[in-house]
Amino acid sequence: MNAANRMSTDQASTLRKLVNTDKPQKGQTPNKRKVRVISVTSGKGGVGKTNITINLAYALSKMGRKVFILDADLGLANIDVLLNISPPFNIEHVLSGEKNINDIIVNGPANIRILPASSGISEMAELDRDEQMKLFRKLSEIDQTMDYLLVDTGAGISSNVLRFNSTADEIMLVVTPEPTSMTDAYSVIKILASKYHIRKFNLIANAVESKAEGRAVYDRLHKVVHDFLQIELRYSGFVLRDPALTKSVRMQKPLLEVFPKAPASKCFMAMAKFLDAQSTTLPALETNTKPTKFWDRLMHWKRKR
Repeated sequence: MNAANRMSTDQASTLRKLVNTDKPQKGQTPNKRKVRVISVTSGKGGVGKTNITINLAYALSKMGRKVFILDADLGLANIDVLLNISPPFNIEHVLSGEKNINDIIVNGPANIRILPASSGISEMAELDRDEQMKLFRKLSEIDQTMDYLLVDTGAGISSNVLRFNSTADEIMLVVTPEPTSMTDAYSVIKILASKYHIRKFNLIANAVESKAEGRAVYDRLHKVVHDFLQIELRYSGFVLRDPALTKSVRMQKPLLEVFPKAPASKCFMAMAKFLDAQSTTLPALETNTKPTKFWDRLMHWKRKR
């Protein structure tokens, strides 16, 4: 075989390898989709953060994604209340050694998997370092067969909130048009940017009267954080103020389940589609942190002063 033919053969072989890169070889299994860890957080309480977490999870699950919700507000959990779920066990039972982490996971609507925290138990929000490490080691044992892990954090800037936000792949900040919500959101961004070097945030404008008002909320906050912090704030969508959402809360059901055609339901579906489409466009999900597992980052987190 002359040199030209050898070169042609080598090129053809290389092209075949490139084309078949994503195809599993005989005896191999296809590459698993990376778990996308998204913290849903806010600067202040009462902005609808948990409702957004639930309905976003519901929408993603209806799109065929495997979704897991971690209720990370350890002492004031309310995901189970909003979904009318009465889990027989929670994180307390894991810490006491009575149960393993996978024993306390419950099924929610649309096959969402939920890890319930504790409600009204102040000790859970005041764990010492050894207890925290024990908890996070237990959390790392959660079954990893999921596409999305949505972390519903507490509001504000407590150490637990900062820990979950700074170690997630992405941060989803929920903001309403109220001035206090805007200023508190800016404070969260400033702390995470200055102390933990987070350079990218996503914003959801909640309880807005129109699409235009949602965009205006984003534009106002974007200008401030861009001018003073030089970070990237991306717009992930808006949720309209909708009386159907209030009704769904009283019914203890996801809005998308009981009022799928409500204006706010359409907002959640649009947001989920936009979010899911990013999975194929964001290089390595543009993670804020080192490319280690989320659970490892959670355990090795250090509070900055």
